[in-house]
Amino acid sequence: MRVHWISWIMAVSAVLPVYAQSGGPGSDVVMNAMRDEMARSMKQLTVENLEKPYFVSYRVVESDTTSIAASFGALNHSTNSHSRRLTVEVRVGDYKLDSSHLFSYNADMGTRLQIFNGTTALPVEDDYKEIRRQIWLATDETYKKAVQDLSRKRGILQTQSREDEADDFSKEEPQVSSDELPAVKVNVPEWEKEARELSAIFRKMPGIYTSTVVMNCFNTYTRYLTSEGTSYTRRQPTVAFTISAGTQATDGMPLDDLRWMEGRTLREMPTQQEMTARVEELGRELSELREAPTLANYSGPVLVEGDAAPLLFRWLLMPNLTGIKRTINGMPGAQMNANQTESAFLDKVGARVLPEFLSLTDNPTIREYQSRPLAGYAKMDEDGMPSREVKLIENGILKNLLMSRDPVRGFDHSTGSRHAGQATPSNVIVTVSNGLSREELRAKFLDLVKQRNRPFGIAVRMTRNGTPALNAVLAYKVFPDGHEELIRGIQFFGFNVLSFKDVVAASRDLNYMTLRYQPPRGQFGMLNEGEDNFTPVSMMVPSVLFEDVTMRKIRAAAPTPPILKHPFFDK
Repeated sequence: MRVHWISWIMAVSAVLPVYAQSGGPGSDVVMNAMRDEMARSMKQLTVENLEKPYFVSYRVVESDTTSIAASFGALNHSTNSHSRRLTVEVRVGDYKLDSSHLFSYNADMGTRLQIFNGTTALPVEDDYKEIRRQIWLATDETYKKAVQDLSRKRGILQTQSREDEADDFSKEEPQVSSDELPAVKVNVPEWEKEARELSAIFRKMPGIYTSTVVMNCFNTYTRYLTSEGTSYTRRQPTVAFTISAGTQATDGMPLDDLRWMEGRTLREMPTQQEMTARVEELGRELSELREAPTLANYSGPVLVEGDAAPLLFRWLLMPNLTGIKRTINGMPGAQMNANQTESAFLDKVGARVLPEFLSLTDNPTIREYQSRPLAGYAKMDEDGMPSREVKLIENGILKNLLMSRDPVRGFDHSTGSRHAGQATPSNVIVTVSNGLSREELRAKFLDLVKQRNRPFGIAVRMTRNGTPALNAVLAYKVFPDGHEELIRGIQFFGFNVLSFKDVVAASRDLNYMTLRYQPPRGQFGMLNEGEDNFTPVSMMVPSVLFEDVTMRKIRAAAPTPPILKHPFFDK
């Protein structure tokens, strides 16, 4: 194979003077370099006797990050960083069958160590020549791999049937847009002082072994350009506070929990006084859990309320409302990657997946709901497609899935939902047609407990995605007379996405939570092709009542508690 190096070099020489004349004050050097190299690649990028790319995209993500963390009143770190990351996507073939969605890895030594999965670092200076050189190298490497992948993929498909006959890429109208929010400016000394003071609250809690307060600010600026003509720029600030703490019960059972807060502006974040209350609440709950009893097993009515409700929907329901294209394994003997399984709902359109009194919508086009700020707002998705409201479940019936430009069986086009590299939710709103008040829902819960002749029911108020089941971090026995007893170390058993059909009642009021959503990743933690590895999702979800759920004690080996006491409290 012979690359047309002479014509390529002549093309570069022709472009550089043009840029020197057209550039000027206020021009975007990075985007100019992207456009110039894109034009050259689509015209010149080819190897003799092999196919040219039919689609190329460049994504440059520029991040300014401030991160401050403190433990027990002392700073752990206070850092500021500035970076640029380029991701190149090259598709060879055509929209029906191309080089994408194949798991393969080439362990060549050399530039592949720097340019992995089409991603490489760019200089943070606006140096046109160096940025252009890096884009050229990344495009070259990605194109060569795409050519090899298409050949390998065609060979695999000659020996095995293709289960999903959907196209590899959807045809969409080109879009040009921009959404640039004001950057968030952090007063670093004030944040350091606040982190010290908040983390020092744990000095009053001898039962807490580990604790950290983390305050992060991310100002992200993205430039995106495709060979089809789609382009966008986006400035998206994110402020995130995390409080985490851990301890052990006397029998050694690990106990830990966290509080996560995220917003687009400092105004959306809690005040220091509100943060103080959350630190104290977290410490108090963990201290009480240390002394709480365990429960071997339970089967009966379960009320999921408070923060547990949106977390239950996030962990079990939402991943099945996205259309993720299956990846072909191009490495015989390698473990299948995270995207080998289909959504449990892919063939359930028109079927009931929730009770008829519940509907679920994803709406990234709104900034607030019921006076609550929504962090999932986006004018466009990472494919540059306009965001839009998607009614996923209506009166319990599945109507749609969230899609990127990677079609799956029965879903041919994007819903403008690609974030963090794959189709993901944004602002999730669950509405209830005959919702009950908090008091009415609790009364119905206790009636079910009596009907089932159970000595108590269980109310769950915090959950975590455990292995292999969903863990109830905060769970309470609720007795017929209404009094409660905290229990620890219990998890849902045999509970899955199909269990949502068994919800018997839901609250009128919604539980609000903003959390970070990470789509499933491929094998070996392949670098993400989106703007970030996570995307913020705001969820508005009612408390829900299940008539019959099985729960049991978490069965895992527990480490031995510390031999000596916490030194700060050992007087």
